[in-house]
Amino acid sequence: MVLVVFILGMLMGPLAILFELFFKWLFSPVDLAEFSRLLSIRNWSFFINIVFIAPIVEEFLKYGVVRFKILKHSEFDEPLDAMLYMIIAALGFAAIENLLLIFQQPMLEFKDALILITLRFLSATLVHALASGTIGYWLALSLRNPEKRLSLLAKGFAIAIFFHAGYNYLIWLFDNPAFSYLSFILIAALIASMALIVSRSFMNLKRSHAICKICKPESILKQNP
Repeated sequence: MVLVVFILGMLMGPLAILFELFFKWLFSPVDLAEFSRLLSIRNWSFFINIVFIAPIVEEFLKYGVVRFKILKHSEFDEPLDAMLYMIIAALGFAAIENLLLIFQQPMLEFKDALILITLRFLSATLVHALASGTIGYWLALSLRNPEKRLSLLAKGFAIAIFFHAGYNYLIWLFDNPAFSYLSFILIAALIASMALIVSRSFMNLKRSHAICKICKPESILKQNP
């Protein structure tokens, strides 16, 4: 099941590209010249894609793997599984994303490819895992509190998307030499803070009891399809 979730997470990568291209095309006729001028954005469509569109699309697709493949499975029987499977799906997604990025580079040498993969693992891959782990935590809480299921999930998605969007914005800002040092410090602080939060969330779930019988995912999904 771990392997299945990882592979499904990988398959969400190309699907995310299609969705992001669609939304980019959808917003392309919009005249945002004034918006671009005020924020000194040369390529506003790229900025909107990485800060607003990509985080939402990618977080929902990774969640979709767990929502439709795991929640109804008999192997899913304790709160910790929600975080674990969300992180596994995220790692699969990040793996294919990293490969696609490497293939886009013109004739990388092995050393350069290894450096790129290392940098991606220390930043983007970790960001995907932390964002999905956050959603997994709130998903577990929602299964323990069916009456608040939607509101708890909404909180999880809001935190994860805000974190993901903030990271993407800082990466975009990093390309500007005037803000490179500041953005690097903020990226490190953002990832460290989220890592601490997700780690504490993981420990909280680890101390939790197994999901009670009345709160089994099957019964919840029947009530809230």
